[in-house]
Amino acid sequence: MILTTEQKVRWFKLTRVPKLGPVKILRLFSLVKNVDEIFSMSDNELLATRCFSEPMLSDFHNLKNASDENFLKAIDECGENNIKILPIIDPEYPSFLKVIPYPPLTLFLKGDTGLLYKKKVAIVGSRKADEHSKKWAYGLAQDLVKLDFTVVSGGAVGVDYSAHIGALDAKGKTICILGSGFFKMFPEKHLELFTEIGKKGLLISEHLPNFPGSNIALVQRNRITSGISNALVMVASGERGGAMVQTKMAFEQKIPIFCPEMSLNLKPNEGISQVINEWKGIEIRNCDDIFTSLLKLKKEEKLPSKIAPFV
Repeated sequence: MILTTEQKVRWFKLTRVPKLGPVKILRLFSLVKNVDEIFSMSDNELLATRCFSEPMLSDFHNLKNASDENFLKAIDECGENNIKILPIIDPEYPSFLKVIPYPPLTLFLKGDTGLLYKKKVAIVGSRKADEHSKKWAYGLAQDLVKLDFTVVSGGAVGVDYSAHIGALDAKGKTICILGSGFFKMFPEKHLELFTEIGKKGLLISEHLPNFPGSNIALVQRNRITSGISNALVMVASGERGGAMVQTKMAFEQKIPIFCPEMSLNLKPNEGISQVINEWKGIEIRNCDDIFTSLLKLKKEEKLPSKIAPFV
């Protein structure tokens, strides 16, 4: 689906109508041909779709009449920087991502978009991981890409960084999910890494390029990290923190969860017992254990349908 510039502006305005989430938008586009039709509908016609309420109509009209300038600028910047804009209504939008709770309405992509449809394993963990944990994550990423898996993580310090670097050093592929726009990527000390991933792997954001990021956005991006992955490895975490939030999301999305055996003594590991006992985490020592477990789950038909073939 190729949207004109005007249609892209209208799409961005539509997605900013409060309470018009992905479920309603997908329902709405099952009734209309394109975004232009929505913008030409009367209030009664919009209400008849059961996707709009009276208060939402007021918000929609305000957005329709708002300036296009900021959206036009963002669209131009995306074009100039090879950033692909992929709305949830586009046939190329990954079907498996549509079924997660509150899927992103728009994906901004820079790099090898074909990686979205390859088999992937997310590697996540604490920003405060010790050197042993980071080294283990690095080695695991290297072994996974040798088995043709793409490594997914969030670009943060600690485990994330080690996983990305491990994949790249092994000449493999990696995907980074950002909690900001492409022009405001952080941490800034990882800009060289982000640039390399954009050239050799794939960067993903659900935000316009100049969005500076926020604590909420960092949490929300977790649903994408696990949502596009076939399995998740939680390397190290305390009882609280982003890695635990991410692992819980993976459990709710019903993808296989792995964690290092406690005997490996990767720190911090206070959260590992919760991962095992509450979220069905499978203890592993290395990449071979992941591959064997996934093959077993596939044979038992316990893998989600989105899982790519392993052999």
